[in-house]
This record gives sequence, C-alpha cells and structure tokens, in this order.
Amino acid sequence: MAENPPPIPTQKVIKLIDLSNEKLIIPVYQRPYKWTEKNVIQLLEDIFEYVILKNKDYRIGNIILHSENSTNNVVDGQQRLTTISLLLRILDENFDRLLLNEKYKQTISKNNIVYNQRIIHQWVSTKFGNDESKKNDFKNNILNRCEFVLFTVFKQDEAFQLFDAQNARGKALEPYDLLKAFHLREMDFDSEDDRTKCVERWEASVDNKTLKPILGNHLFKIRKWSKNEWKYDFTKDDIEEFKGISLHQKQKYPYESAMRMLDGFVDNAINDKFLRNLQIAQTFPFQITNPIINGKRFFEYVDFYITQREKLFDYNKEDSIKAEIPEFVKFYEVYCLNKNHVNNIQYYGWSRSGDEKVRILYENILLVFVDKFGYVDDFESFYKAFYKLAYHIRCTKSRITVETIMNSSARQIFNKINDSVSPETFKNYQYKTYQIDKTKLVNGIDEIAKFITGENHG
Repeated sequence: MAENPPPIPTQKVIKLIDLSNEKLIIPVYQRPYKWTEKNVIQLLEDIFEYVILKNKDYRIGNIILHSENSTNNVVDGQQRLTTISLLLRILDENFDRLLLNEKYKQTISKNNIVYNQRIIHQWVSTKFGNDESKKNDFKNNILNRCEFVLFTVFKQDEAFQLFDAQNARGKALEPYDLLKAFHLREMDFDSEDDRTKCVERWEASVDNKTLKPILGNHLFKIRKWSKNEWKYDFTKDDIEEFKGISLHQKQKYPYESAMRMLDGFVDNAINDKFLRNLQIAQTFPFQITNPIINGKRFFEYVDFYITQREKLFDYNKEDSIKAEIPEFVKFYEVYCLNKNHVNNIQYYGWSRSGDEKVRILYENILLVFVDKFGYVDDFESFYKAFYKLAYHIRCTKSRITVETIMNSSARQIFNKINDSVSPETFKNYQYKTYQIDKTKLVNGIDEIAKFITGENHG
C-alpha cells in the first residue's frame, strides 16, 4: 500500500496567545540566539507603541514551523520568540509557555539569554516600575494583540525553501546551514553531548569566519577538481558533494565496507586500552577526496581541515608545524601576502580579486599534495614548483576570471594528484621553465615574474 503523502503546507494569521498553546521546539540545527541589545529594545518599543500607545494589534512578522511527529520545530522566528518569551516571564514569573521550557544548549545562546534578560528587566522597570497591575495588562495585551503570520510545513526541505523565500532581502540560509541540519539528523544515534559539541564547534567556526572559506574555497573545489569537474562556486545546489555514507543504514554498495571498517577501528582505538598503549591512531585518517561519512565524522572532517589550513597558511596562530617548515612560512608571506619583505621583494597586487583566485588555487594544490604525501623531504622544491605553475597565470593574464582558473593547466593537476601514488610523479614540475612577456605585466607583480623565470630564486 502506498504511503499517504504529507499534508499540504498551511498559512494563517495567529495571535500570540494561540501560538503559546503550541508545543514549540528549537531544533538542534538552528543558529544560536544572537539578538543584541539594539534588536531587543527595538522589538519592545515597537510592541509598546502599538498595543499600549496606539491601542492597536501588532503583527510582529513571520513564523515558520516544521511539524513532525506532533512536534513543531521553529525554523524561522526563533530570535523574536525567544525575546518575547523572556519578556513575558519578566512580566509574569508564572508564565511558562512559548519557548520557556526549551533548554538552550549552545553557550552563545545561554550567554545572550542571560544578558538580554537584564536588558528586558531594566526596560520593564523603566516603563512600569513596581506596578504589577500595569505589567499584567501589558502581558495580556501582548498575548491578545500581537500576532504572526504562521507558515506550517511538513517536510524539512520545504521549511528551508520557505525560509529562503521569506528572507530573500535578509540573511538567507547558506549551504553550510543545510549541511549542518542534514548531518545533525544523521546523528540521531549519537549522544546529546556529542551533538551539542558538534554544533558549538560549527558555530564557532562560523563566528571566526573559518567555516565558509574551508568549505567554499578549499574542500569543495579540491573535491570537484580532483574529479576534473567544472565547478568553482559552492552553492546550495552543491551540498550533495558533502553527503555520503550513513553508518546507521544498511550498506548499499561494496565501496562502503572499507570506510565502515575504518570508522569502527578508530572508535575501538579510542575505547580500547590495549590499542591506546600501542599508540594506534585515535583520530580518523581523513583524506580530502575520500567519501564522506555522514554525521559526526563529517563535522570532524571539517574541523580537521580547518586546522590543516591554519597549519599551512594562518601564521597568526601558533603551531609546531611552522617550526618544521620555516622556509615555506617566509616564502608564502613574501610571495603570496606581501609580508616580511625579504631582499626588498614587494608584491603590491596581492589583494586584487584575480590575485586572490590564484592564491586560492595555489593553496589548494599544496593542501591536497600535503594531505596525500605529507611534508616530503624536498618539500621546498615542490612548493616552489607549484607556485610557478599557479602564479604563471597571473603573469600572463591582465584579467583573471573563474574561466581563467578553470582553463589553466594548474587546475588540471588536482586530478593527477588524486590518481598518483607517489610524489615522484611531480618531479618534472621542478624543472619546468616559463617564458613571460614583461612588457605586458599588470602592476605590482614584477618580483613574482622574476621568481617564475628564475631571475630571483626566492
């Protein structure tokens, strides 16, 4: 018998008092509660102006709920609902509906709730002092005169699509929001503590601006280019690239066996005292281009490569690997970032958009090379050879576009690295020579051209 199709999404205007009778849940994939003092005060003043001063109903905005198994997951509206819940509790300490029974697990949410409680309490004291009657009237006005446009959907992907449509002029969902939601749903059999830790690390990498670059600039491009696919920008249409094996589902294909066995072995190494004493690796041996294991391993995969990128290219962070490759540190800063001007070498054009595209290309070559072969004994000869390969593009093109990068021979090396079993395959790049017409160079790259043609040996 065919399954019944899910109910059709609904839309209606709902008073806050009726919404407060619904069972509302903040799903684990939601962004943290981040409203600032300015956001909070603006909402409070707007409500006060309409329901008290103007004696009118006030439509606060939209709420999107994903209804699933008698539970209403708040997909859009969390910030306003949380703030209103705090306000109603301060007006009436016995009020316990809306989101007041939710346990916010993310540290940033907890901190913002504590801070905004103080802000709201001060605001209420300023407006009403100790007059409990006025506070109660305000509470009742909020519940009966504030309303939302409520959208209820029954499939998660529909909820996200609607969220994007409603937020077209605001902050729409990013591809990494959808990945976070998908992989958290794959963690149904993991502990609440594991899910919370994954979310906190993920949100921390959003806040410190490392998540979007590692996915869009590096991992997505490397995975696609290693398969010789013509892809550059990472969009919501591309998130299937970061979905893979579901460990809690029945195996579909033979290739999964090795990944499943490896996952189990690493877990045993963590929990088995004998294996720990043998110093068996207790972290998963990720490779950028390997199939993704859904759930916790995906979050670990992203964390791992954020760290790997920082080791190679982020010198604001202290890491022992920099002591192992000090010459590369100097080289990268001088020839890619225009820092530490050794021998008066200047690269004035390093921050142009075209130069940035070339730098990302170069970084990706090194990331995938080191990921596969490590810091080989003659690493210096390789990173200089790959630099010439990538930056020759900058020295021969007045304008660098996505098509310039995609059509370059440097972009095609990813497929070769993916197929190779030894760094010796790339020895020939160390002896490759380049010709450059210096009369056609764009501004600010004279020293780069000299290095590539051999006039300056770095």
